[in-house]
Amino acid sequence: MLKQKSSQNLIIIWSDLISIYFAIILAYGVRVWFGDMFSIIPLTHGISVYFEKWWFPLAIILVLIYYGSYGIIITVWDELLILFRSLFVSFLIVWVILSLQKESESVSRIVITMIFLFLLVFLPLSRLAMKYILFKSIDWRKPAYLFERRKGERQNELRETLNKEWYSGYKIIGNIDKDSLQVPIDTCFVPIDYTDETTIRALKPNVKNMIVVSVQSGLSFMNTEVKSFLNRNMVLITTNNGLLAKRNMIFKRLFDISLSLIGIILLSPFFIAIPFLIKFDSSGPVLFFHKRCGLNLSNFNMIKYRTMFTNGESIIVDYLKSNPAAAIELKERNKISEDPRITRIGNLLRKTSLDEIPQLFNVVKGEMSIVGPRPDTRSALSEFMKEYEPIYNRVKPGITGLWQVSGRSDIKYKDRVNLDYMYVLNWSLWLDFIIILKTVKAILCRKGAY
Repeated sequence: MLKQKSSQNLIIIWSDLISIYFAIILAYGVRVWFGDMFSIIPLTHGISVYFEKWWFPLAIILVLIYYGSYGIIITVWDELLILFRSLFVSFLIVWVILSLQKESESVSRIVITMIFLFLLVFLPLSRLAMKYILFKSIDWRKPAYLFERRKGERQNELRETLNKEWYSGYKIIGNIDKDSLQVPIDTCFVPIDYTDETTIRALKPNVKNMIVVSVQSGLSFMNTEVKSFLNRNMVLITTNNGLLAKRNMIFKRLFDISLSLIGIILLSPFFIAIPFLIKFDSSGPVLFFHKRCGLNLSNFNMIKYRTMFTNGESIIVDYLKSNPAAAIELKERNKISEDPRITRIGNLLRKTSLDEIPQLFNVVKGEMSIVGPRPDTRSALSEFMKEYEPIYNRVKPGITGLWQVSGRSDIKYKDRVNLDYMYVLNWSLWLDFIIILKTVKAILCRKGAY
């Protein structure tokens, strides 16, 4: 197993080196191309200068090793964070070395910067591709066991989750209990409910790596630290709510303004074309304004492109009378999969989420965020208001959020509100970044969009 793991790491390292040299070639080529096109000061050195600096890729690989990039990583997002952090540190180290060697004139600063910018894309993609190839060819995941308190007991949810997530690096190959644990094993997952003193004492001598798993929904585990007092035999789990810190709210606001302005510029062709399509398809206004609950439960007018017929209310009343199943679906999800009120263009706008791009102006005005709980009406929230009121008092609603990337309209309304609750408890700028990337995937896959 150790030999196989070492071979896998060598393959990943070779993949990283290929990405590094490919980034060097592309960065140098782009610099030469732009130099010729825009009459920028031409380079006085060839690409061989970058290949001769053997310490350059070595520095990146060593930093990746230092941050544990070649160990077992549970999720893609954990790996992405490690890669971003490692590349940032590597970038600083390379600049320091170039400055100390007084070689900043012999190499292009633009090329060096572009190399690292390209690596922000190349390294994650090459890692994902290589690990998938390894998974399909030799199943590179590490075998692990799942602890059960009594014989016959099965932790199906945990087993299915770990085995489904091929990127996790672990594969459950069997269950064990205290009586069957006779020989040492490498890795064992233990539900937190079973971590009493007797169980720990029985497992610890024969388990090299014991991983405690918690599935409690009432506690945030994304922003946590574990501290121990050896002399007291005590473990402290500290968790923080980032949205309670004013500086984080400032960072989030700057993040929102920057992305919304960039989005408005990039999507300007759609802002021009969509109004004509809506007018051509059906009569009525282009924009739809609706009262939604915002920060501190204050009402604001959320802006969307109109996707329904203007007489939609009368249409839905007649439709629900003849379709009881649709009435049940509307009550559970607050949406209908085959909604007769939606126009042809409206159906296209909803499937591509283009109906929501006017909300970028809500973000600029400070009424919404790019990422946050789904904006909803006060009447829709009334059933859950007492339990989840702190969510809507503390944070602005978002254009996208955990609901949209977890199934969108396929999720029941109560589960949607619970996802918003978990988002608030676990908030970080990194989580916002993950949700934005997942939103792009959800839009492209069109899962749950109606």
